Amino acid sequence: MSPLHTLNLLLATGGLILLGVTIALFVDYFLNDSKIFQRYLRPYAWYLMIATTTGSLVLSLVYSEYFGFVPCSLCWLQRIALYPQALLSVIAYRLKDQVMFPLYGLALSIFGLGVAVYHYIYQSLPSEMLAAGVLPCLTDGSSDCAAKVFEMYGFVTFPFLSAVTFAFLIIIYINLLRSNRS
Repeated sequence: MSPLHTLNLLLATGGLILLGVTIALFVDYFLNDSKIFQRYLRPYAWYLMIATTTGSLVLSLVYSEYFGFVPCSLCWLQRIALYPQALLSVIAYRLKDQVMFPLYGLALSIFGLGVAVYHYIYQSLPSEMLAAGVLPCLTDGSSDCAAKVFEMYGFVTFPFLSAVTFAFLIIIYINLLRSNRS
């Protein structure tokens, strides 16, 4: 098994685990008033944000710079939403900014989630629909937005992982905002 295939498998599996955690945190937020988050994750929320954003930044650069995959325009928009969060989360942690940063991070993550969902839908469409121009891609000709760098388990692609990452960050941010109000 090649190192790239192993990395793809690890990312896909980790993404599915993160999806399960994210769903559990959404259920906890809306049905349980964030009791599980407050008890088990609140002390580690900043570390989770920093690790998630920095890890995603590093992995996206590994795929583009080391493995040579050229990101498409939609991938760049997702990177634009993610990369500042890696730096800003460290700065906000150091400055103990628990009020304003979750708002900025939430705005960036909602934008990133929207682009990731659009990208995932775009990649899932049959090629005949793409040729008909049903959903436009912002492509500049350097890379095709419909091309899948990898696909594991029949549905896990980079836009899927990106959407899960942004959804996870959103639930962390809204939990932090709730705990700051109380």
